Parts: sequence; structure tokens; C-alpha cells
Amino acid sequence: MDKLKWWMRAVGVFYVALGVINLPFVFTRRLEGQYPSLGAPLDSVAVKALVDTWFLFGIEIGVMGVALIVASRNPGRYVVLVWMVLALELLRGIAHDMYLLTRGYASVGFYVGFAIVHLVIIATGFAFARQHQRSVGVPLPGP
Repeated sequence: MDKLKWWMRAVGVFYVALGVINLPFVFTRRLEGQYPSLGAPLDSVAVKALVDTWFLFGIEIGVMGVALIVASRNPGRYVVLVWMVLALELLRGIAHDMYLLTRGYASVGFYVGFAIVHLVIIATGFAFARQHQRSVGVPLPGP
């Protein structure tokens, strides 16, 4: 259970950090680096909408991070939270990043780098959650 506890804490801290870097006053500072070909003034409606969308994502991911950190006190009780995070990492992480990559919003390296991060979170979380569930005799998801 220690591995699952530390996984929840590590991913939780990472998520909180992602939440912070997506706060509007932080995000606007890195906007040109993340979207070098945006070509819109910072006070345009398009840029404001982009900043607001990332802000909402930051709130969501930050809340999930805090939930993971709090739940890590008793990881066995909240293992379902781990499964939710893994599903989101697969869908909103890898699948969505690959979709954005095909849209040409940012460099290939940016999205491939994040795909690797998503894969590491998924692989380790899956292994630790299954290991924990086996140790307590909980049925595993799937066929």
C-alpha cells in the first residue's frame, strides 16, 4: 500500500503544480512559448477564451491533485479515485493530446513529452492499484 500512497501523493503534487501553472497570470506569461504561431494580441477575445479554458482545466486538475493528496492518507479506501485518474489520463491525457497534435496547436515534442508523462502515470498507477487490490482480495476490474 505504500507504493499506492506515494503514487497518489506524487501525482497529486504534480496535478497541483499543473493547476498553478494554468492560473491566468502564470499562463499568459508562457502563452507565446506554448502557442508560438497564435498570432493574436493578448487582449483579444480569442486569447482571453484560451486563457480561461486553460484556467478551468487548471482548477479541475488542481482539485484532483488535492483529492489525491488527501486520499493518500488511506489509499485503500480511495482506490477508485486512482482508477478515475487513470481513465482521465488515457482519455483527456493521451487521446486528447494526440488530437491536439493533429490540429497543429503546438510542437510535436511538447505533446509527445506529455504523452510519455501520461503513460508513466498510467503504468505505475495501474500496477500499484492492482497490487493493492490483490493484497486485500478485492476483485480487479475487467474481464
